[in-house]
Amino acid sequence: MKHFKLNQRVRVSPENDNENYDSFRDEVLIITHVAKDGQDHPGYDSSISPEYLYDLKTASGKEVHCSLYDYELITA
Repeated sequence: MKHFKLNQRVRVSPENDNENYDSFRDEVLIITHVAKDGQDHPGYDSSISPEYLYDLKTASGKEVHCSLYDYELITA
C-alpha cells in the first residue's frame, strides 16, 4: 500500500470520478496533514483502515475543502 508524506505533491487520481473534487481535480496539491486513524483526524473512517487520510492545499495556497484517502491520490 502506498502512503504519502507531509508536504508531498499529489494529484487526484484519474480513476476517481467524485464530482466534488472537480474544482481542484487538475491541480497539484500539497499534503498539509496526515491522519493514520481517528485520533489524528475527526473525519477518519476506521472501516477504510489502513488507508491514510490527507488534508490538502493547492500549490497556490488555497485550502482544499475536503480530505482525501490514499486510493484517491497519485504522485504529482
